[in-house]
Amino acid sequence: MASITKRGDGQWQVKIRRKGWPAQSGTFATKKLAQDWAHRTESEMAAGHFVDRTAGQRTTLGELVELYLTDVTEKRPGEQSRIAERSRLERFRREEKTLCAHAVANLTPEQFEDYRDRRLAQVNRAGKSIAPGTVKRELTLLKRVIDYRKRRLGLLVNPVNTEDVARPAVNDERDVRLSADEIVRLLDACSEARNPWLRPLVELGFETGGRRGSLLDLFWKDVDIAGRAVTFRGVKNSRRPDQVIDHTVPLSPRAIEVLQGLPRSVDGRVFPLTPNAFRQAFSRARKKAGLEHFRFHDTRHERVSSLFEAGWSDTAVMAMSGHRDPKSLKRYANLRPDHLADELAKLGKGKTQ
Repeated sequence: MASITKRGDGQWQVKIRRKGWPAQSGTFATKKLAQDWAHRTESEMAAGHFVDRTAGQRTTLGELVELYLTDVTEKRPGEQSRIAERSRLERFRREEKTLCAHAVANLTPEQFEDYRDRRLAQVNRAGKSIAPGTVKRELTLLKRVIDYRKRRLGLLVNPVNTEDVARPAVNDERDVRLSADEIVRLLDACSEARNPWLRPLVELGFETGGRRGSLLDLFWKDVDIAGRAVTFRGVKNSRRPDQVIDHTVPLSPRAIEVLQGLPRSVDGRVFPLTPNAFRQAFSRARKKAGLEHFRFHDTRHERVSSLFEAGWSDTAVMAMSGHRDPKSLKRYANLRPDHLADELAKLGKGKTQ
């Protein structure tokens, strides 16, 4: 039988002693929450499928976040991944002290729905609304934090599951394709930049579909001109963020020409540039070319789309791009209307012959 005692303002303590089960206790902010928990716990004991949530009752969300930062975040192989994840979690602990003070076992989907709605209503330092994609990533990260110790804390359900907490609708697909003339204009603007590494890096972006970080982290020891391939080390892996993935990419004839024309740097890197130096140089070049809407990551979209237009299979394109999920790959395929029209014309010719 459960006993419920008021210990002070917002402190309702529940104790449950039942033969055959370990004693259970918990403290709640309201009497109703205490009664609901006691009823649920006793019902589970009576049905024979009670799970001991003592550890979950004694561990706050803030403590779990701190544990995750130490055990998981700090051990991620990619520096940028560590920085981004640490920043999100530290902001959460700093700005969500009330939610972080809750015992993990007492967390509910409604609390995270409230968090989601409050975040979507906030503005950033620039005065712009927090993007839905940002909030979606935060919720996904919080789900990982709880999943990390879910079993040990005696949780049957993660309160941040997508089934219980709907994610904000995100329309982040980009359909940015440059014409041949626009690509030439962009590369010419890169050639005129003071930074001599800018044009070859951008050109390799178009030729390999490599991410900015992969190209900036590329070393000559991972370039195999004779074998016509380069190996990107520690590339992004959305399925297993804690896992290091090396991805070997074949080189086109033009990519080989670009690499052969580069001098060797002292530190062994192909492009001895800092991310900030590249960002500033590329920003000036695209502005000069009148292509301010074009992001460097769009070179990856361009490469994937061009391979599909060339008739490559999904398997071949995935081997080139490094995608492991066909759904993710499709987001990068933006086929030109004129290409599709040409394909339709071929079908028409086949019927008339």
